[in-house]
Amino acid sequence: MTKLLNYGTTSGGGSATKKEFTSVRVVDIILDIDHPRATSLGGVDAIGTIFFAEISTNKGLSNPEKLPTAIPLFSFQKYFPLINELVLVLDGDINTDTKSKQRIKYYLPTMNIWNSPQHNAMPLTEYYINTGNFSNTQNGIIKTPQDNSLNIPLGKTFQEKDFIKPLRPFEGDNILEGRLGNSIRLGSTSKPLNPWSQNGENSDPITIIRNGQYNNINDDTFNPNIEDINNDDSSIYLTSNQNINNFKVASKNMQSYGRGMDKPYISPEDQLTKPLETDIE
Repeated sequence: MTKLLNYGTTSGGGSATKKEFTSVRVVDIILDIDHPRATSLGGVDAIGTIFFAEISTNKGLSNPEKLPTAIPLFSFQKYFPLINELVLVLDGDINTDTKSKQRIKYYLPTMNIWNSPQHNAMPLTEYYINTGNFSNTQNGIIKTPQDNSLNIPLGKTFQEKDFIKPLRPFEGDNILEGRLGNSIRLGSTSKPLNPWSQNGENSDPITIIRNGQYNNINDDTFNPNIEDINNDDSSIYLTSNQNINNFKVASKNMQSYGRGMDKPYISPEDQLTKPLETDIE
């Protein structure tokens, strides 16, 4: 069966019908086939399907399984939204060779509300306060780090970590950031702006893979930071002509480098009397 997907602007009867994006709030999402609606929505094909509601109302929140659904527009990247994040939804019409038409709702990745790599949830106003965790600014409500979390529902297992900050970009960078301080920077030397740009020439390539962001308890801002080779949980630096300043190796004990393992001496008597306790080759 041949299928044709149309979305964007369609025309019919000599007039154009404009299809617009609609911003909605994510109320639930199917992440495995154990979800109550997974089977009815296609089984494994339903993974990534969201149940959404209007941003300004709590209508349908008590029974999210009856809310409208949408599937990811892109299949090559699994970047699914958290509960209470906002996404853009659009309609897609599938025309088949049997002249039937099926309308499917698709959604785009999470909308940028807080400019945070961790989450961009925007729940109903009942979750907001203007003191403590949130403060008013001329640009709206922005989040400030506090120990007492608002406990905004984000999912069943995902927990917010207030110390997660976005990475500072440099000219020409291509940065992929996970939600929990894991990142890949496809960058370059940018003299003298960062710890890897003291040697070589500008635009010498460097790739930095980081798993786990350093929690600097003395920094209570959300200012973007850069990778810290000594304090991040773990990282891989693929350099070209750079030197990493102030790198502290885990151990300077080099006596064992290049050494083979010496097998312990086993006396002939032990070989005869303890054959089951000794590995003899």
